[in-house]
Amino acid sequence: MKRRYRLRKRRDFERLYQQGRAFVHPLVVLRVAPNPVGYPRIGVTASRAVGKAVQRNKVKRRLREIMRLRLPRLAPAYDYWLIARPRSAHASYWDLDAAVEALLQQAGLLAPPPGQET
Repeated sequence: MKRRYRLRKRRDFERLYQQGRAFVHPLVVLRVAPNPVGYPRIGVTASRAVGKAVQRNKVKRRLREIMRLRLPRLAPAYDYWLIARPRSAHASYWDLDAAVEALLQQAGLLAPPPGQET
């Protein structure tokens, strides 16, 4: 994912925590808030409750890839923060994919896939 689409600053995460809306799934939490830059930015975190560093990094890589593939369908001018929950360490890629899809649909910030407009 290109650098411009990444959330990296502490103040951005704090703003999302204070002002963002949260959507919860057993595997992942999604926090979203409008941003001033006009394009989507994505942050992914995993606490030590998820597991050791290797497990946390694996989950974060999977979540970043899931969001990268959805980047063209994401609502612009929003920040997205995915927070891995402890059960995500034992989930398959496809389970995480379904969880993220469900959260984005619940938030109403995901356009339908090309060819499936309703």
